[in-house]
Amino acid sequence: MKREDLNYPVGIILLIFIIITGVLGYIQSQLELRKFVPHRYFAYITLGLVALHVYLNGGRVVRYIRRKLRRNSKSSINHTGG
Repeated sequence: MKREDLNYPVGIILLIFIIITGVLGYIQSQLELRKFVPHRYFAYITLGLVALHVYLNGGRVVRYIRRKLRRNSKSSINHTGG
């Protein structure tokens, strides 16, 4: 299985879990529930999905940042006349 095959479902599930965690947090806040377990478990699962998502896309992010830094350094050299 390729990373791309895993990346899209992880992203979709991550988005769903972020929404559910936010809604449960809002409910917990409005009803003043101190130990509302579903919110806590969804938050832990969401953190795990975020870690997996960063792992799957880390190389892409690093390449993007390097490309932007190179582009910025080249443009600053061109502007200074070097």
